[in-house]
Amino acid sequence: MAIFRGDGGAGDSNTDATLTAVTAQAVIATNKASEAATSAGNAASSETAAGNSATAAAASATGVSAYATAAQNSATAAATSATGAATSATSATTAKTAAETAETNAETAETNAETAETNAAASATTATTKAAEAATSASGASTSASTATTKASEAATSATNAANSESAVATNATNAANSATASASSASAASTSATNAANSATAAAASAASIGTDPSFNSVTVTGTTAVKMSAGTTAQRPTGVAGQFRYNTTEGKFEGYTTEWGEIGGGAADLLLNSFTGDGSDVTFSLSGAAIENNTLVYVDGVYQNKSTYAVSGATPAVVTFSEAPANGAAIEIMVAAIAVTNVGTPSDNTVTTAKIVDNAVNIAKLAVTDGSTGQALITNGSGTLSFATVGGLYNDWLVKTANYTMLSGDQIVGNHASTAFTLTLPASPSTGDVVTAKNVGAALITVGRNGSNINSVAGDAQLPQNNAAQLVYVDSTIGWTTI
Repeated sequence: MAIFRGDGGAGDSNTDATLTAVTAQAVIATNKASEAATSAGNAASSETAAGNSATAAAASATGVSAYATAAQNSATAAATSATGAATSATSATTAKTAAETAETNAETAETNAETAETNAAASATTATTKAAEAATSASGASTSASTATTKASEAATSATNAANSESAVATNATNAANSATASASSASAASTSATNAANSATAAAASAASIGTDPSFNSVTVTGTTAVKMSAGTTAQRPTGVAGQFRYNTTEGKFEGYTTEWGEIGGGAADLLLNSFTGDGSDVTFSLSGAAIENNTLVYVDGVYQNKSTYAVSGATPAVVTFSEAPANGAAIEIMVAAIAVTNVGTPSDNTVTTAKIVDNAVNIAKLAVTDGSTGQALITNGSGTLSFATVGGLYNDWLVKTANYTMLSGDQIVGNHASTAFTLTLPASPSTGDVVTAKNVGAALITVGRNGSNINSVAGDAQLPQNNAAQLVYVDSTIGWTTI
């Protein structure tokens, strides 16, 4: 090293002292420069550490952003679920708000990290340009690094909060799904109820359609203390009769029912109104105390019932009874008017009159499907429903004279008589054991006895009956047939 010496030259004490002082200051400067370089190196290290912290904070912010994106997706899914379940809409909206808050927190953390990085860079620049203030810059760099560490911690906290928010979103989404499921169940139940209601309505409509205008019931019970009003109409308005029908006849002023024909159905007690008069031998008209129907009147003259053909009743009010002949002078006349209708029986329907309803000994020949016979004949049947009168005489019928072909009946007694023309007397068809016929030929013509499918004396052939010959034949069986006695 070259040392400049002053005027004093070598060995000058002042000069030596100055040199020593300068040398000491140089050493100090060298040391300070070394310390400054060290501080700069430390500052650079702090800057590097701050950059790493900022990078980690940025990575954390990126993760937080990803969580925020997932939270947004969860919120969207929750909102979609909430659309199907009205009751979950509030929870889904809350979840969405929480996700948005988490995203804001993440963005704030990222901003803080970027601020920390800027601060660290500024500190490094300051340390490089101001070596003299290295200590101060180093201190600022340390402070900035500390701030970056704090901000990174805040970023980590924000990331944790974002994760918690994501968990909350997931929980809210689960709740929304559960609510949606409950809503679906409620909707399904409502659908089932609607279906049941529709089925009930359909059944009601079907019942109404089946009832129509002519309902039928197995049993009807009417309660209460009022009355049931029946259908009413005139005689001309009667429906086609069906057994069991019941109505009120406004023409007759009475209830009526149908069994085989329409007839009155009585109700209440009979109320007979008595009108009394005395005949004068000439008057035929008598005015009653009120209206009357001829069928509802009972007329007596001196206690003798008068047939309705002997008088007429007017339709006026009061009614007038007109006799066909004037009651005798002094005759007691009683005209009773019934407040109930007297039913005309009319003509019974076919096959409705039983034997018990016929008066004893009232059926005569005119009522039978048969023509009257002769004196002494009896009513017989041919076994097929046809009646006729015939002469009967126990086992044998009365003698008959025949001059031409004739089919005999069991019990017949025949005298054949023809002078020249032969004819045949045919035996009964389908005879029974014990049937008997008798025949004699008194004429000159030959009579043939026709077997009519049965044997005669065990022979399948006809027999002949010459003049003045007679025969009595009795049926035995199918082998012997008719045998002569």
